[in-house]
Amino acid sequence: MTWATLADVEAELARARREDDLDRFLELLGDEELFVPIHRDEAQRLARERTWSPAKVCCAHDGEPSLQVFTRGALPDFGADVVFLSGDLDWATHGLWPGEQVVFNRGTLGEWRVSAADVLPWVDANPHRVTAVEQQVERLYTARYGVLDGPVAHALACGAHQAVLSAEPWNVLDARYHDYVAEVRGLRDWWGVADAAGWRAAMDRLLGDSYQLTTGNLVLVLRARSGLALDVYAWVGLVRQWCAENGADDQVGPLVDAVRRIVRYEQRFRADGLLAPDGVVDSIIGWDVGRAVELARWGLAVGYCDALTAELMVLEAGAIARRYHGSWAELSTGYVLGRLLALDGEEFGPEYASAARVRHRLLNDPASPWSTLDFEAGGPHS
Repeated sequence: MTWATLADVEAELARARREDDLDRFLELLGDEELFVPIHRDEAQRLARERTWSPAKVCCAHDGEPSLQVFTRGALPDFGADVVFLSGDLDWATHGLWPGEQVVFNRGTLGEWRVSAADVLPWVDANPHRVTAVEQQVERLYTARYGVLDGPVAHALACGAHQAVLSAEPWNVLDARYHDYVAEVRGLRDWWGVADAAGWRAAMDRLLGDSYQLTTGNLVLVLRARSGLALDVYAWVGLVRQWCAENGADDQVGPLVDAVRRIVRYEQRFRADGLLAPDGVVDSIIGWDVGRAVELARWGLAVGYCDALTAELMVLEAGAIARRYHGSWAELSTGYVLGRLLALDGEEFGPEYASAARVRHRLLNDPASPWSTLDFEAGGPHS
């Protein structure tokens, strides 16, 4: 199997190092998420606080303290007691004194030991060449060091929407490639997860026996089971009938509102080409699948599960994706609708625009796993 484009900034950095081109070297770093090692106990303390997390010296280099900064593909394994923080080049060099040293991508062909006196003036003079980490979004990365084929690759590709939105490699499942503090905070603040038991319960709500059927999911299930091409009035009638038969009269309002919202989104999807002129969305389980893949990555990153458990959860997400969708396009449309129902509030604002752009990219870019992996087979196209 041949991938059209594999992210390999490390090779570009090595080339700049060979040519002694510090301007090019720093320009490449300026467009990347950079990682700095930190002792796990200190990272755990930072994660409990709601303060800015600075980059700082963690480990000595050749017996002499210096700041170590890595691109994602160059991250070493320092053992269980060391994790990473991440940010942009401005963050990584903030607070350095001119006499201090920075070692970029130690242990690789692109390793470069640079004086802060050379780095800091470049950062100050080139703000337009440093992309803030929060602006590093909607990037399709296929990592050379990631999984490229087989069931795990296919399952990870089912979560590609989430990976592209956050500019992470879609094909990597490894505890190292994360900002530990950001992931702990994200699990706590967005998911209410603070330990391994909480993580497992959250995964079970997305994939297991505790699966939570949202109002949007329920009304779509009712429409799909009817086997009929329902207009909005007939669909509302079906919802009211279900509520009456199931003692759920208090749910009529929320469910009818979900119908109304879905009808509006489907109309917009048809106008923008996300659906065929007569198409409808049968399921938004793609949204749950995408979040499950992301949650598995985060759980592994912060130590709430081991690598085997994370892989099994990702494989289960991939199996569910194939069970309820017939193609990458169906999975993607379900993901987009689920995301909008959860986050957009019928504003058709940035959430809609970004999700639609990522969907188009994944379905049309030759570098996308959706262009290379067969959806139904869970493997490469023949």
